[in-house]
Amino acid sequence: MRKTLILVTTAAMLVGTAITGSAVARDRSDRTELTASQITGQAAARAAKMKADLRLTPEQEKNWSAFETAVVDMWKKQAEQQIAWRNAHAKQQGSVDLVDEMRKDADEHINQANAWKKLADAAQPLYSSLDDQQKHRFADSLFRRDRDRHSY
Repeated sequence: MRKTLILVTTAAMLVGTAITGSAVARDRSDRTELTASQITGQAAARAAKMKADLRLTPEQEKNWSAFETAVVDMWKKQAEQQIAWRNAHAKQQGSVDLVDEMRKDADEHINQANAWKKLADAAQPLYSSLDDQQKHRFADSLFRRDRDRHSY
């Protein structure tokens, strides 16, 4: 009796795991992938919200365009890279070449660092013209994006 109970419990757990695993896979496959224009649209909308939250003066607005171009470009590239990574790993079969993955990861960090440097260069004139409250809202809007990007 005890062996039967253990066998039935084990079988139920295995079936439950299989059902749950396939449901998770189905949930992931049911997601619609964002198109390039949707990614660009989301980045542009986020920049527009950021600009509205800053309530720029006419003098400050002169510095907005260069920053907006850089931040939208960076956000778009981040989203595209994350989607490409997810797609590549979904298609990946077999073992992973650890050293190759380390190189790819290092290259990605270099690209991200260069993007942040380019953004900082574009942001400097705008940021210098902001008052303390605007600087706080600027940082909150800019870095909230990094926290939210994991939701793609």
